Amino acid sequence: MVKKIGSIVLASSLILSLFGSCVSANDSVNEAAAESVIETSGTESQTEEVPDQGKNQEQTADQNEECEWNVLLYLCGTDLESINGAATKNLKGIASALPQEGVNFLIETGGTQEWDPEDELGFEIANDKLQRWYYGEDGFVLVDEAEEACMSDDRTLTDFIRWAGENYSAKKNLLILWDHGGGSSKGLICDENYGFTIMPVYMLEEALREGGTHFDLVLTDTCLMASLEMCQALAPYADYLAASEEVMAGDGTNYGSWVQYLYDRPECSPVQLGKRMCDATQQYYAEKGNSSEYRFFTMSLIDLSKTDAVAEAFNRFMHEAADLVKDPGAFYEYAYQTHYAENYYLNTMYDLFDLSQRAESAGIPKEATHALQDAVEDAVVYNLRSDNHMYAHGLSVYYPMNNDGNDLDHFARTCKNPEQLSFLDSINLTWEAPAWVYEETDRHPQLDRSTYLVVPEAVCPEDGSAAYMTLESGEDAAVFLSYALYYRDKDSGVLYTLGESGNLIPEWDEETEKVRLRLGFDGTWATMEGKPLCMSIADETESYILYNVPVEIDGNTNQMRVLVDYEKYSLEEAPDAGTDEVTESADEPVQDDESVTDEEAAGNEEDDRTYELLGVWDGFDAHTGLPGRNVDPLSEIDGLEISLYDVVYSELLKKETDYISRLKTTLTKDSVIDEEELPSGEYLVRFVVRDVFNHTDYTDFVTVNWDGESLTYSLDS
Repeated sequence: MVKKIGSIVLASSLILSLFGSCVSANDSVNEAAAESVIETSGTESQTEEVPDQGKNQEQTADQNEECEWNVLLYLCGTDLESINGAATKNLKGIASALPQEGVNFLIETGGTQEWDPEDELGFEIANDKLQRWYYGEDGFVLVDEAEEACMSDDRTLTDFIRWAGENYSAKKNLLILWDHGGGSSKGLICDENYGFTIMPVYMLEEALREGGTHFDLVLTDTCLMASLEMCQALAPYADYLAASEEVMAGDGTNYGSWVQYLYDRPECSPVQLGKRMCDATQQYYAEKGNSSEYRFFTMSLIDLSKTDAVAEAFNRFMHEAADLVKDPGAFYEYAYQTHYAENYYLNTMYDLFDLSQRAESAGIPKEATHALQDAVEDAVVYNLRSDNHMYAHGLSVYYPMNNDGNDLDHFARTCKNPEQLSFLDSINLTWEAPAWVYEETDRHPQLDRSTYLVVPEAVCPEDGSAAYMTLESGEDAAVFLSYALYYRDKDSGVLYTLGESGNLIPEWDEETEKVRLRLGFDGTWATMEGKPLCMSIADETESYILYNVPVEIDGNTNQMRVLVDYEKYSLEEAPDAGTDEVTESADEPVQDDESVTDEEAAGNEEDDRTYELLGVWDGFDAHTGLPGRNVDPLSEIDGLEISLYDVVYSELLKKETDYISRLKTTLTKDSVIDEEELPSGEYLVRFVVRDVFNHTDYTDFVTVNWDGESLTYSLDS
């Protein structure tokens, strides 16, 4: 059996004899003897003596023989490693592969406060240095190291690429970028040792430009990087990109499978290898049985030579969209029709194909939409998608309808598409595109947001029998309506947030001759072991709502992930907390006393409420705002002790201000969320409207008194 974890050979003078045919004849390797050098950004170039462990082997092949593949794994461990050991898990996957001739597997480690592969793999990785490793038949062999440097600095990546090119020769090159990712605006590679700084996409482009190696394939084992902007940065320096439009699941790609495939078939093409990466990773999560990871999985392989064609078609599409701004009615129709296009990461990254397809019925000429769809289909060589992302076509774009100027300034340094920036300029009142944009395209009219101003109002009859929301203006701009529920502690007077529900019932108001929305709260709420949960909406689509429920684990705040599918409910019935009643889409007025019975309005049918508890997520990184990659399913956290939070809402500051740990419980694979009756007392409600620009408006509070049998309503004084 091939020895997986051998002695850690530190003398770089032995590298050629250890790896024979897979090492280039570069004389500098032999001359290095017991010294190794890494020039790193932010630090002085360091030369460190590497002690000889006394191991000697004869050369087994001609040193001038060129390998098929150089694999460069840029492994920035960050908090993914220090908290979850995610990088070590992927190194274990690599170690499960049996090395063969034809592949140089090179790894650079750094960027985390704690590496701990010793128990798992039998060797140590330094936390305070950059280190370079060669994985081969003697396991992971340290071949070079230097003082710590920031791995999110483009110069650090450049040095790694140059070092590999100078010391190892191969016909084809693969670059793997491993860490957090935040899409086109944020970037990727986040160094925990340097304040969680992130490498923007334009800095990645600079690293590749200066690195001097052309890559046949780039794999981003990070979140959200299968984007047009990423492709534009890579295209001059690489042929294919394997990446995910969505958050990459916590275990990353299936290294054990695709690395073995590469060793077994080193003659494989970049397309063959890229497809294998996609297939093996999807299969891994399907077999793992983690519903959250599998149902939200996306991964694609993109031909970067087709990037210019996609960009040209996208710019034409954006020009047509921006041209609609001058007509408020036409632009509203466009914004409304495209609002629920396949999207990721806080409604900022949108699937290009689905965006253009939905725009066909909203004023964009089909010549433009079809050209973009054709270009995407031509560029995406291979695309895998899951149940909850059936409209994913493998390539996304940064498309924020509501963003601040700082984010857009940052993004503009990456973006190469003038029409995209001109469009974002026209719909954002507080931001202006760079001057170069208007040297290449037209300046479009500024969107008049007042035309789309949504003004919701809460109304209660004098008898206190109901509470309604009406839209005094902007009803055409509203895309999602719900209510937020709060509980007032009768002893302390503290107000606690219980979360958001879509249970609103459309009724026809004879007096105003408009549809109004009746509050469907019936005194029940989602609970676990009788404790009401704080249900905040993390994501809303046409087919599901994904909720976060804050919990405490080992002193840290995490989120339970709860999924509710829309198709479980009908519009005639009033679903309860967490359903999708997008009531503004009802074209037919609903008669108060005919279409909705009292039982339907109350939502009393037990099988109406179905919650799927997916597991526990570590949330957004507090330092970077990037999404965490780990959702631990119930099957893997059976027996985990958690505390359910009460979330304090400050009426003065108008936001949540504190989490108070309340009920301690143990999660098991049988844990469920039920609908149960809430304690009697005083509750507050305010109606919520989200518009086509992802802006949220609230009504004033309505006081709801619940005595355990009936509800009375009054406007909060």
